[in-house]
Amino acid sequence: MDTRRQEIVDLINREGKISVSTLKMHFPDVSDVTLRKDLKYLDSTRQIIRVHGGAKSLPAAIGTVDNFYTRSAKHIGEKKLIAEKAARLLGPNHALFVGSGSTCTELCKVLPDIPLQVFTDGLVTALELSKFPNIEATILGGEVNTNDIRASGPKVFDGLNQLHFDFAFLGTDGYRSDYGFVCCSAHSAALFLTLRKCSDKLVVLMDHSKVNAARAARNIASSQVDIVISDGGLESSVMKSLSQAGVAVL
Repeated sequence: MDTRRQEIVDLINREGKISVSTLKMHFPDVSDVTLRKDLKYLDSTRQIIRVHGGAKSLPAAIGTVDNFYTRSAKHIGEKKLIAEKAARLLGPNHALFVGSGSTCTELCKVLPDIPLQVFTDGLVTALELSKFPNIEATILGGEVNTNDIRASGPKVFDGLNQLHFDFAFLGTDGYRSDYGFVCCSAHSAALFLTLRKCSDKLVVLMDHSKVNAARAARNIASSQVDIVISDGGLESSVMKSLSQAGVAVL
């Protein structure tokens, strides 16, 4: 029973949201009644969130809409455009931090193959960086966050506090003109603030779908960011809000 319930948690975390009927397809020998009892137990122990007809992962329920793999499949064209814009900022021997998000992963695919020092907390971004012979890539240590496929915990920040970057590139869980950049986890908020201290330019990669997409208790003021790189789909009110905060929009 414990093994099946862990498999259910892992499946929901991968998919973000799942229906009981889909769950039944993965466990054909288990009755609907038993699967619903499993969901009820996992909800009561705060491992997932039950919803009508199925369940959501905790990140999906609090606003990080999907896990890494489902996010990667959305707004692909916009993310590629943003990545290409970001890559044009770079020159030989720049030192960079690149976050673990899906748009940051697209950036790692199109970096110029020139001498660069690139640090990341992402496992997928590290794999993309390994394909470039002229890029010196370093992955920061820590505990693996399976939903975002990245390292987290004190070791990440111990490493960052010893470094300095020309550019730090991050994604965001969302943007609200009245609050700034939304952080749905303590790790994301701490990463923003730490990189602000150790980077000449803090750059947020954000497609238009992130505007008003999430709300959380942790927010980073717009003025903490130097540059937002977007897909050209930001509304004029958002552009004005960023400009008033001193943020350049590309």
